Amino acid sequence: MFDWNDLRFFLELQRSGRLLTAARRLNTTHATVARHIEAIEKSLGTALFVQHAQGYEMTPAGEALLKHAEAMENVALLAQEEITQSTAPLGKIRVGVTEGLGIMFLASRMNGLFERYPGLEVELVAVPRFVSILNREAEISIHLERPSADMLVTRKLTDYRLALYASQAYLDRSPPLRSREDLARHAWIGYVDDLLFSQELMFLNSFCRNPQVVFHSTSVIAQQQAARSGLGIAVLPCYMASADPELVPLLPDESIQRSYWISTRRELHKSVRLRVLWDYVVEMCEREQHLLSGIDPL
Repeated sequence: MFDWNDLRFFLELQRSGRLLTAARRLNTTHATVARHIEAIEKSLGTALFVQHAQGYEMTPAGEALLKHAEAMENVALLAQEEITQSTAPLGKIRVGVTEGLGIMFLASRMNGLFERYPGLEVELVAVPRFVSILNREAEISIHLERPSADMLVTRKLTDYRLALYASQAYLDRSPPLRSREDLARHAWIGYVDDLLFSQELMFLNSFCRNPQVVFHSTSVIAQQQAARSGLGIAVLPCYMASADPELVPLLPDESIQRSYWISTRRELHKSVRLRVLWDYVVEMCEREQHLLSGIDPL
């Protein structure tokens, strides 16, 4: 029988695909990770991974072991959660979220959470990419698309609106902009198409058939800054741009709606610390619907 501790190394190599990455996440060396993998393989009498130029890929035996290793990990997490909550309520929770919502909306609205629950510690992973809760990068994840995995609990968090914005300096030196037809004569700011992490971000053509994009960035915050500096027109979430004094809203009848989805692993959904943060974020989005929808409150 192999050492159960070896499964931590097996799971991390499966999730990262590389020995060095797995070692860094486990705060050890790549040789140590390799030694633990070899120990499992020797005990089971079969290879669990094959190495390619792109990294490590599981064999059929590795696939068979994976579901059992994840089940054991889940039991351990739940046991830790139950014991921790009985001795020191709350603790640390990590939420992965898209860059715009995380930095420009959530981060400035967390005070109320800590006033209610001073024992809580939040790690906000706000990046312009998909944060995986299945690979344990976070316990809660907020997506642009609804995840389909059966092992997740998912609900729509909120709809939000995106509209056109530019600086007054740009408008002063550019052709008149009175209708959708005028947009083809203007400079645009957008994403790097081949690095998009969600098809929901392909929205320039919703406004202009052949936009003349002069500046591309994977970061929506960089796009906002570029628009503020006068580079061109950007499609930005209203919750980011509507209160920016350096940006002018354009063509008020032209906008699009997208949605955010919030998810967690099914076995963690009853966690006290997770529910505290989950419920707070849901309530906050419901309270701030006027900002997210781009509609001024009466």
